[in-house]
Amino acid sequence: MSVSDLDVVENTILAPYTTFQLGGPCKGLLFCQSPKDLEYTIKQLAADNERFILIGGGSNLVISDQGVDCYVVRYATQNPLIECSGNKITVAASVSLDVLAEFATEKGLAGLTCLSGIPGTVGGAVVGNAGAFGKQIGDVIETVEVITPQGQLKTLSKEDCGFSYRDSRLKETKDIVMAITVSLAATEVAQSVAQRPEILALRREKHPDLMEHPCAGSFFRNIEPTSSAEKRQAAGWFLDQAGGKELSHGGAKIFEKHANIIVKGDACTAQDVYELHVKMAYLVKKKFDLDLVREVRFVGSFSGEIGKQDIIW
Repeated sequence: MSVSDLDVVENTILAPYTTFQLGGPCKGLLFCQSPKDLEYTIKQLAADNERFILIGGGSNLVISDQGVDCYVVRYATQNPLIECSGNKITVAASVSLDVLAEFATEKGLAGLTCLSGIPGTVGGAVVGNAGAFGKQIGDVIETVEVITPQGQLKTLSKEDCGFSYRDSRLKETKDIVMAITVSLAATEVAQSVAQRPEILALRREKHPDLMEHPCAGSFFRNIEPTSSAEKRQAAGWFLDQAGGKELSHGGAKIFEKHANIIVKGDACTAQDVYELHVKMAYLVKKKFDLDLVREVRFVGSFSGEIGKQDIIW
């Protein structure tokens, strides 16, 4: 068996598979929905020594206008591949994070409702330790089923993953998340269900509708606590104070309601987004002497200091 035996869509434009709606072609696109699909595909790619990157919902990345000279595995599904036993939920990493949040909420299990409305898949959320309202998915992880780029299966504990603010050790190891098990606390179903629409409403107030304003969400991580602030400070506040909302580059613009979000305008390119994010970081450095850390990943070739990203194997 080899890559030639897989169902590959060759020379596919990647823009439709990212929330930014940007990105050039790849060598070939492979679709996986279940952990078994993913395991089979990764093992075939590894057997042929083929380079590839993996994307989920495409919500936290900007793909180069030139695309990527490798295969792309898209691990995402509309099917609710979720099982619940008591206060534990096992879910395929290809499932939408919001679908998982809704499922847990309706089961009366606390710990994931805060993640309601965040775009992307469970796998991407785990790798980036997605969170909101002071909580993050790493808080409730029990085990993570992964496959290495070489095709080896492993079960990781919460500690193995090395979760930290919007980060995990998985970015370094390049282990690919196949499925996770979370351990949640029981709560009143009515209380849990009532919280979800409130959280969704809050997100709608500050975050763009992806259909109207394609984007990759918050671009920079919030600022680590200082002696004068016991909690992280919003990167958007610093950007706003530094005049970031007035910035633009080509077709890339700042969202009018959130200084930390770049949105796609007319004739926007991935390179425009890159140039605009450099301007944003420069403004904050100049005014506050703070170095903003990107939350969004750039993939492929860009003009500037970025270079190749570590998610290309």
